[in-house]
This record gives sequence, C-alpha cells and structure tokens, in this order.
Amino acid sequence: MTWEESATRARVASERTRIALGRARDVVLAEYRSLAGRQLGTRGAWVVALSGVAGIAVGALSSVVYASDSADAASTESQAAMTIPPIIAADTGASTTFETVSTPLEPESITQTDTSLPMGYTKVVSTGDPGEQIATYSVTTVDGVEVRRELLSAVVVKEPTHDVVSIGSLVVPTRPAVVPGSNRDIGKQIAEQWGWTGIEWQCLDNLFERESNWRHLIANPSSGAYGIPQALPGSKMASVGSDWKTNPATQITWGLGYIKGRYGTPCGAWAAWTYRSPHWY
Repeated sequence: MTWEESATRARVASERTRIALGRARDVVLAEYRSLAGRQLGTRGAWVVALSGVAGIAVGALSSVVYASDSADAASTESQAAMTIPPIIAADTGASTTFETVSTPLEPESITQTDTSLPMGYTKVVSTGDPGEQIATYSVTTVDGVEVRRELLSAVVVKEPTHDVVSIGSLVVPTRPAVVPGSNRDIGKQIAEQWGWTGIEWQCLDNLFERESNWRHLIANPSSGAYGIPQALPGSKMASVGSDWKTNPATQITWGLGYIKGRYGTPCGAWAAWTYRSPHWY
C-alpha cells in the first residue's frame, strides 16, 4: 500500500466517523478492527479501529503512524515508516437528549347558514375547546447550544372541538318611517317594552304589515282570522282584554305573546312566514 493510499483511507475514515474521548490525544489508525486496542511497541499510542465507530474529529498536531493489517504488534512499528496528517480524537461537547412537548391544537371556526337569522348577522352557536398534541424530539447540543432537533413522534391525545358560527340569510325588507300615533307606532312602543328593537322590530313590522297591513278591524272572510296579528279565531285575544275587537294595543300585546311562545322572537316568526307557502305563522 502506498503512502497516498494510506492517507486517503485515513482521511475517508475520519470524514465518515466521529468519536469523543475524554481529552485530546494522538491516535494511530488501523484499517481493520483486528488491531483495535493493540499497542504499537514503544510508541505508546493506542490503535483505534474506525470501522463502525462513531465520531472521529480531525486535528492538526504531530504526525501519527498508519498500521497495516499484515503486521503484528511487534513488527508494525518497523513497517509503518510512512506517516499521515494527524487525526485527533477530541472532546466535542456533544450530547443528545429527548424532549417531550405538549402543544395545544387551536379550534377552527365552522360556519353554517341560519335561515332564521337576518342577512348580515352572525351568531355564535357554540364555542370550541382546544385539543392537545404530545410531540417527542431528539435534541442534539454542542457545548450547550442546540444544533439539531428531530421530530420522533407526534400523538394527538385530545381532538379540538370547533367554534360553530351561524351566518344569517333571512331577508328583512326596509319599511317606511313610522307615523306617530299610528298602529305601527303603538306596535313599536309595545315591542320596545318586550326588548324587541332594531332588527327584531323590523321583522315584526314586516310580519304584521303582510298579515293585516296593521289594520285592527280587518277580518279574513275565508278563515275568520282577525285583527293586526290575524288571530285565529279572533276570540283568542280575549285572554289579554275584552276590547280585543277594537283596541290595537290589546291585539298587538296578544300577538307578541303568541310570537314569543311559538317562535321565540319576531325574526323567528318572520322566517317561518317567509319560507311557508302559502304564508302563515
């Protein structure tokens, strides 16, 4: 084997492996594992087999002897006249640890169409709850500085539950301004007492306009429905007042009670009326 071949083998071996010893020291390279641990005569250096050993650091100190496999421990020193650049096994300060990390999985927002909710409005139906993922990493540090992090496993231990948000699709037409002293004005004031303002008032205004045009003396000749809310039969409104036939306030009050008990809100009643054919609530 020539000097160049010996040097090349040593260089390749050093580039492919890496070992950390307790302190820096000169080492002698042996091509075969059979020489591992054998002392080279009076040199006092120990043979380190590179094959399959992790971690050789290359340094630049004094030359070391390259030993071939054909020699025994006694004759190696005389045969290994050629030298190669030094290869130093040094303390790299490298260590590997395993780290387990818990990571929250944030809920997503899921939207759904709500036909009873006015267009342009949204409502949170349910609030989600975060999930949890446990990840395990292999972490390599050199002199206390992290140089590599490898994900080994990731397990979802709790699935997140998502936010559910309704998006309204109910069309609520805009109505003209309320004329003071009119049945609409009375209705708006009573609705405010029930807490139904804004969009809820608009739904109520549209509903009673479609049912009776806010006329308190109107009767449906075919069904017998009567008054502003078109109660069927009209005598139901007597539960609010004996003047149910002539008093718009009595009729409106009865109508709001009916809406609250059956649909919850004027917009709920307006949605039912809108999507039914023929229309009714």
